[in-house]
Amino acid sequence: MNKLFAFLIFALLGLLNVVAENAPMIVKDGKANAQIVIAAENRPRMATLAALELQRGIQKISGARLPIVTASDANVPVKIYVGKSPEAEKLGVSEDGLKYGAFRIKSGENWLILMGSDFDFIPMEPWASRHTDIPRAQKEWDEKVKGKTDSSWLLPWRGVYKSKWGPKDFEQILDSYYGEGSSSTWKSGGNSLSGFWCHDEGGTLNAVCHFLNTLGMRWYMPESGGEVIPAMSSIPLLITEEEVRPDYAIRHQMYYNYSGFSFDEVLWNKRLGMNFGHEKFGIAFAHGLHLVHGHELMQKKHPEYYALINGKRDTEHRTYGTPCLMSEGLFKETISFARFLFDEYDLPVVDIWPGDGLKTCQCDLCKGKDAPELVWNFADRVSKEIYKTHPDRIINCGAYANYRQSPDTIKKFSPNLSVSIANRGCPMFDDPEKWADYVKDIESWREKIAAGRILRTENIRYHIYGETETEPVPFPIIFPHTMAKDLKYLNGIAMGLRGEMSQVGGEWKAIGLGHITIYVQSRFLWDADQDVEPLLDEYYKLFYGPAAAKMKEAFTFAEQNYNRKDTSRSGGRNDPRNVSLKVSLRFRDLLDEARVEAGDTVYGKRIEKIISELEPRDSLVTKYGEKEKNLKKSREKAPLAVGVLGSDLSKAAEYTLKDVKTAEPADVKTKFKIVWDKNALILEIVCDEPDMKGLADRTTSTVWDGDHIAIALETQNHSYYKMEINPNGEIVEGDPVTNRWKSLADVKVEKGTDSWRLNVRIPTVGADEASSDPMHRVSGSMPSVEDPWYFNIARVRNIKESDRQAFSTRKDKKGKGDWYSVSKFGRLEIK
Repeated sequence: MNKLFAFLIFALLGLLNVVAENAPMIVKDGKANAQIVIAAENRPRMATLAALELQRGIQKISGARLPIVTASDANVPVKIYVGKSPEAEKLGVSEDGLKYGAFRIKSGENWLILMGSDFDFIPMEPWASRHTDIPRAQKEWDEKVKGKTDSSWLLPWRGVYKSKWGPKDFEQILDSYYGEGSSSTWKSGGNSLSGFWCHDEGGTLNAVCHFLNTLGMRWYMPESGGEVIPAMSSIPLLITEEEVRPDYAIRHQMYYNYSGFSFDEVLWNKRLGMNFGHEKFGIAFAHGLHLVHGHELMQKKHPEYYALINGKRDTEHRTYGTPCLMSEGLFKETISFARFLFDEYDLPVVDIWPGDGLKTCQCDLCKGKDAPELVWNFADRVSKEIYKTHPDRIINCGAYANYRQSPDTIKKFSPNLSVSIANRGCPMFDDPEKWADYVKDIESWREKIAAGRILRTENIRYHIYGETETEPVPFPIIFPHTMAKDLKYLNGIAMGLRGEMSQVGGEWKAIGLGHITIYVQSRFLWDADQDVEPLLDEYYKLFYGPAAAKMKEAFTFAEQNYNRKDTSRSGGRNDPRNVSLKVSLRFRDLLDEARVEAGDTVYGKRIEKIISELEPRDSLVTKYGEKEKNLKKSREKAPLAVGVLGSDLSKAAEYTLKDVKTAEPADVKTKFKIVWDKNALILEIVCDEPDMKGLADRTTSTVWDGDHIAIALETQNHSYYKMEINPNGEIVEGDPVTNRWKSLADVKVEKGTDSWRLNVRIPTVGADEASSDPMHRVSGSMPSVEDPWYFNIARVRNIKESDRQAFSTRKDKKGKGDWYSVSKFGRLEIK
């Protein structure tokens, strides 16, 4: 970034009211000495919003309200030109060369120019103005694409209406917030829209917010209490020239239903300099491939475009169906779709990222290929064809879920293919091994993807986890340091960052707990080279006043103590909020102490808001007590498996897995035995299989999405380890976080005519050795009557009606099973 530091001097002088006697003044002794000049015609919406923000900001700081005019008055000493205008051009300042919200600030003897790259979004036709209008818009689209496809595609921007912020009382809101007459200013300059789009680019607004920032204003939260406003009776105009370009072109904090949020909440995002990234990426977002195959006409006419799952073409998954990525017809259809969007709408990017919950097709063409090979071979093939006709346009796909890794089968991707690297667990980046794995992952993509073709997407939704999205937060996930670490590393590698936020029902969820992470993210998206510590120190000082030290202690405690290894959410996903009662209560103690130190002030009210977002103490204590009581109760009823000491499996008792739907012995039997020999747990698992020929087709290298055995082990030292092993002996394991820990188990597989046998020898170590090398081997002593282990063994047969079995299970009508739930583990003893 090209940054001059004249404004730092300006800020210091202004804050101290140390001004040269003859310096021109914007405000002098609380009275306006300047006017804000905006273009009379063709003025972008964000330039108007910038002028209103400047007027309000100066008034908040000094009490003086600067008039907004379209023609300057020679009798007013200082002119502040906001946005592009003929006057600014005469003074030699233009927006030439500015992109992605970049801006210029320049001053002279009696003038100041605040100007950036502005862009008014215009939705592409046809588009729906509301949800009930989607059928009409889709019908028009169907007509428009006739001749381009023999069926139809889904309208790519069917939900764009949610991205416009323009409530019915927009003008009243503007006049109430900025002052009488503000709505008239908004409607001048050629603008007829009562509102704005989240796609609008606001470089001029960024310039204004930067200027106000140098005067001491901060926007830490999206509410009046989240704003820091300095007091200055006089504001000088100093000679300065500055050009600021963001380190990241795309800075998109996704809003669910942007149109439903409050003005403060959408304004906060713009004050922080965030954008949609339309100029760089157009409308492209995640999971765009479903637009090609999701239309009911496509599903009826071309079932061969869809994945063969258990003998049936899947046209129903999430209503869109699951694509067969080796289908030649779907390949050609996707190329036609992309070329149409490039030609008809001049879009810079088309996304072909598959939809959520991708299953691996079992057709002959896909057989033997894993998800990364299928997805990325498809994306690369499409990109190469597009490159022949549109070499300046981009095809995007996501590195996500079971296709998050780059495939070994491709050495270099087409130069017009970009990758969105999704959801790598940013809060965990302070773990050395997790960080090393992440960097290795990014670098593996860099070796194959052309420079400038990486986009990061990271969801920050931890505060909506729970039984309901609206329940109070038991423990917060605050991670400004790992957020800064990620963006500092990605600077020069990634074009930007996109992500879903903790939002529910048109408002931020627990923003008092989450705002500092989001604020740091916004600052590093603009300047990734800065040091996070001074940024945080300033935040604590300005936002909490006398309670700064205590709030720093509280938030640092939270950041250091969220759970790095938990997998208590459905499907074994991580919930870092799942910490001990002691940790949760200590965090509340620190906040209470900070509240006392802050007193009855604005600082105290900010801390009160944070406390209010947490689950109350009494409720928390009760919940933890119930949790411990229920765990104890469930373990009293846990099924018991007894292994024998020594290596002779013939002496061990045999146990049979149960169908998770009925909790009765499964029709296709799975039996196991356990022995303990020389500090190792040995499992023999025999899997009956009436379709040994089909077993090969149901076996995947990713393991979890095909036939496999799952093993969970909770020892005296650790809760818990997990291992998933397929019929080829390939293993995926974790502690329980996948890829963190390796068991170093010896796995042997034997296949017969009607069954397959798995023999697993799992080495164990004591606590001392485990602490020196926590990423390898199981930590624990031999399970006994007095000191048992708790465990589960499960089997997944990926047949048409999925067969799921487990040793310890309860009736589950849906048949999903939850064998990684520690409350449902069985008991293991060795005698």
